[in-house]
Amino acid sequence: MSKELFAAMYGMEHYHGVGALHVGDMLFLVKDPDNRRDQHAIKVVIPPIGTVGYIVNDPRLIPHGCWTGSDFYDIFSQQTCAKVRFAMKDMIIVELIEIVQVPVPHMDTFITGWQSREKA
Repeated sequence: MSKELFAAMYGMEHYHGVGALHVGDMLFLVKDPDNRRDQHAIKVVIPPIGTVGYIVNDPRLIPHGCWTGSDFYDIFSQQTCAKVRFAMKDMIIVELIEIVQVPVPHMDTFITGWQSREKA
């Protein structure tokens, strides 16, 4: 990606809380096509703990300079990487990065297995 792309996360309180994420943490963004509330839902995942939140997809709720999940949903296939850039009291801002910058062996297998467990 040649342009910096920032997105905000929400829903952390339903998982491990904002305190579980720190500036510099690597995250995986995974499309969630089975989400009944949002056809462009993107889960934020930290292996091996699983989902830690979702990318904000409501333009009224995103901070200035951030993209909604719908804005960048089609620029990656099933998953991509992001890095925590800002951590606030109740919001996390991540920057999308190219998957090739993060060598994670067997990540596709992990994501597929994790998605299967979540559907069960």
